[in-house]
Amino acid sequence: MHNGRKLIGEIMVALDFVSIEQINDARRHQMRHDGKRLGECLVELGYVTEQDVRRSLDVQNIT
Repeated sequence: MHNGRKLIGEIMVALDFVSIEQINDARRHQMRHDGKRLGECLVELGYVTEQDVRRSLDVQNIT
């Protein structure tokens, strides 16, 4: 499990920052670049901004 917290990808989709397809693409990118966080991959791919990632992490920390 993930400590009862929502996953960052779930939050970003719920906030309409990204699509499921973009999350899947970022996961593939993440597998090729070991150690990178999903948010970093989404920014590198140009799907979100760093501010979008911070907002999503804020939501994750309060839920």
